[in-house]
Amino acid sequence: MPSARPTALAVKSAVVPSSQTSVETPSALGSGSVLTTTDPVRLLGRTVMAPGTTRTIAVPGLPSGTLSVVLNLTAVDAAGPSTLTACAPGASCSVASAVPVVPGYPTARQVVAPVANGSITLRNSGSEVSVFLDLTAFVRPASIEGGEVYLPTPQRRVLSWNLLGARATTVLQLPDVPEGATAAVLDVGYSSATDRSYVAVCPADQASAACARTSVINPVPALNHSNSVVVPVDAAGRVQLYNNAGSLRLNVDLQGWYVERGMTDVGGQLVAASGAVPTRLAPGANRTVTLPSVPAGTSSAVVIVKATATAGSTGVWACPTAAVVPQCTAASVSNPYPGRITENVAYVELGGPNGNQLTLGSTLASVDVTVSVLGYAVHAPAPAPAPVPEPPAPTPTAAPQPPAPSASPSPTAGAGTPVAPPAGGKPGASTTGVPAGVNLTRHDGDIVVTQAGTVIENMDVHGFITVRAPNVTIRRSVVRGSGPGTTNIGLVNCNHSACSNLLVEDVTLVPKQPSVWLNGIFGHDYTARRVNTYHVVDGFQIHNVRNNGGPVNVVIENSWCHDMSYFHSDPNHSNGPTHNDCIQIQGGTDIRITGNNLESFMSTKAGDQNYDARNRGSALMVTPNAAAVSRVNVTGNWLDGGYASAYFSTSKFGAMRFGTFSGNMFGRNQFDHGRGSRYQIRIANDGITFDNPLTTNMWADGSGYLAEGRDAGIRFGS
Repeated sequence: MPSARPTALAVKSAVVPSSQTSVETPSALGSGSVLTTTDPVRLLGRTVMAPGTTRTIAVPGLPSGTLSVVLNLTAVDAAGPSTLTACAPGASCSVASAVPVVPGYPTARQVVAPVANGSITLRNSGSEVSVFLDLTAFVRPASIEGGEVYLPTPQRRVLSWNLLGARATTVLQLPDVPEGATAAVLDVGYSSATDRSYVAVCPADQASAACARTSVINPVPALNHSNSVVVPVDAAGRVQLYNNAGSLRLNVDLQGWYVERGMTDVGGQLVAASGAVPTRLAPGANRTVTLPSVPAGTSSAVVIVKATATAGSTGVWACPTAAVVPQCTAASVSNPYPGRITENVAYVELGGPNGNQLTLGSTLASVDVTVSVLGYAVHAPAPAPAPVPEPPAPTPTAAPQPPAPSASPSPTAGAGTPVAPPAGGKPGASTTGVPAGVNLTRHDGDIVVTQAGTVIENMDVHGFITVRAPNVTIRRSVVRGSGPGTTNIGLVNCNHSACSNLLVEDVTLVPKQPSVWLNGIFGHDYTARRVNTYHVVDGFQIHNVRNNGGPVNVVIENSWCHDMSYFHSDPNHSNGPTHNDCIQIQGGTDIRITGNNLESFMSTKAGDQNYDARNRGSALMVTPNAAAVSRVNVTGNWLDGGYASAYFSTSKFGAMRFGTFSGNMFGRNQFDHGRGSRYQIRIANDGITFDNPLTTNMWADGSGYLAEGRDAGIRFGS
């Protein structure tokens, strides 16, 4: 499903170079590590620590190879200033495990504490203070098999000013849950507290009593504050939030995910780093900071945002440079108060021309901010997984290896020369999907394919198909799904790193229980040929890009997408309407889309049909959310309907040289934006170029070629 389509804000900000960074002790993340998350568990109940004392705490249930642990450290009732550190016994401490404490205010912050001999040591360097510790994850070396890697997502607010009473729990469904998600990185904030309390955040399926024995933040009246937490999610991508006393309002911002290694091609191992970049933010102003020594393949940074010298109450946001959009600036990474030092951990996507910058802003007041780097999320291939037994049905039949998808061809037409329409006519009911006369065998249940060369053919599959092997063929079959789903999923899924050279041919993709979660094909490294997909939210998703923007090797040809399922309330989009697209490209290279009939019209039978018009979404949506997009060949397709039939935008990855978009034929049935204004091709912002002029595309009614202009077919900007 497409992400929100905000327009980038104009960011006029000075750039703080990495040369202005200071050196700090490296964090406890190692040279390459993964997480093993766990349901929150209290390691240390209220414990009064006298000045200058230490306490050694055994950590139960340590998985093999554990380097360090991710904790939530809470300090209350401090008699005076102090610093608490959580370190390996007998070792020096890193910035990742040092928390400043001041009297009068509870302090809660995520720390990463090294482990030695199964224990950590808590040190109090100043005044007497009461301390709590909660465990949320184990940090392990990337050389192990398995583990969980970090997957960035566009930062956004997912719960806003939610009122929660005393001893009350609310369950929050998180949006855009990726396949294999095990945990979410959330920033949890409060305001309007009527009493001293504590708030716990846990997976929705954890026992409520066990959840209530932990905490992530301790609200007090007349303050706003937030704290970042790594929290597991249940199978549907939900968490529960518990408030112990009084009432308050909660905000929750989603910063990213941890997913099973091997379930995504863009997830990153954590690599320890150091360095601190100071800057000063004026009210309502932005500053871009350049982080030091960012490794190749980095998607995100794990940082501590420290705020001091605050002129008034404010919120500080952090967004990837060149992708400063309203949904990101509506979230926050710190809530500073005058006279107080505020620290919080944040996972922030990086942007800028070299992928090493983030942009900071303050909403209401001037504030000094220092960004200390704890580590980077760096893409690296996972160790080869152990083989998984093949499901008993359907019985895979050995078959010759299907031909590999042909590489995206270099454009042959010269500049200004249109590409000829394909022979064979417009795809439709008689030329796509299961051919007439084929007898199908029913199969009930989901299918996970782990055997290379498996062929599934002549089947009526009442389940989802997930491919985790190369050279698989799905042919002359209907795929319906096993139910409405509880997370974003394709009827056919090729998201796994082991999925390559998948062929889906003469297949009908239609869910038996359409929902906001269900789509046609998800993933990379597939060829879809003569596929008929309908009653889904999106027809074909191209994403989970390998090597942060490398080839995705997708071919979609001679297929038909039509009659999509619209829902007016979609939790993936803050309970706004679904964003429907026949094809969405979210990142990668080497893509060929040719000879397809892409009709962006909502169904009159599936979905809730609570739309203002059937022509919504897009036939082709290009939004580089996951990686840069290039070397794409889109020729000889029929496109009609939608808010715009073909929509192109840039992202944090900067300018886009798309490839070839030529010889496509456009209908005139797009959404009327007022006084007959319609978008056949819309280029949303600057920095997008093509190998052929867009005027080499034509009207499907034979009236000539498109031209730039309000009613001529090609529109730039609004």
